[in-house]
Amino acid sequence: METGEIISTIVNEFPYALYGSMLVGALCAFLGVYIVAKRVVFLGAALTQISVLGLALTFLPFLAIPHTIGSLIITIAAVILLSRLLTGRDIPKDATLGVVFVFAIAARILVMQKTPKIEVSEIENLLRGDILFVTPELFYWLVGVFIVTMAIHLLFFKEFTYISFDAETASTQGYRVKLWEMAFYVIAAVVISVATHIVGDVFVFGFLVVPPVAAMLLARNVRNIFAVAVLIGLLSPVVGLFLAFKLDFPSSPTIVAVASLVLLFAWFSRVAKRR
Repeated sequence: METGEIISTIVNEFPYALYGSMLVGALCAFLGVYIVAKRVVFLGAALTQISVLGLALTFLPFLAIPHTIGSLIITIAAVILLSRLLTGRDIPKDATLGVVFVFAIAARILVMQKTPKIEVSEIENLLRGDILFVTPELFYWLVGVFIVTMAIHLLFFKEFTYISFDAETASTQGYRVKLWEMAFYVIAAVVISVATHIVGDVFVFGFLVVPPVAAMLLARNVRNIFAVAVLIGLLSPVVGLFLAFKLDFPSSPTIVAVASLVLLFAWFSRVAKRR
């Protein structure tokens, strides 16, 4: 396919795939800055697996719950428990997230053994992320989540940033750190649950980590880090989808690979500046 034909095909035949992946990329990159700053990178991996577990449960014959709703309920319930464990000091954060990650994968496998075979293939497709088959309903769900999430974070940008980058100082200055962290984790759970249903776990986890790390290498102050991360989150899906069509590659891995190349460039750029 020629370049113009590829662009026309994506824009005209797969608009929800294009705009949906851009929204997910931008939103995950934005939240990912907080996650990287909090040093809970594994949170993204754990929550994506919990989200898929929630989806798998809704395929059981005796649970007549819409897939997105079921995933949201399970993910929010898990993150409320997680938020208490992550703010405590009895167990290291990475150990807590590791246990949740492994449990979610094991539970999903067990659930899938009791799920009809035709649904098992659908769950596996959700894991890989069928970006090209995003439905209008899921896209509008995503738009709503994007608007609400960004509105909350922009309205309380100072509070969320403070408790993420310097929680101890925020606590000494009277901020209710545990309450703000609970709010952040619940919002992250909603975003990850909806996004995983649309683009798959690899895309979501990749964009929670790769664009924020690249932005931290390229930008100096906090606001610029957020801006660069979101820009990478917006542009990588556009380039990735084009290359996926051009080279006949799967969409999600190609998009994550493009973002990873940006990260590689950012790292080389930082090394060159130091020399």
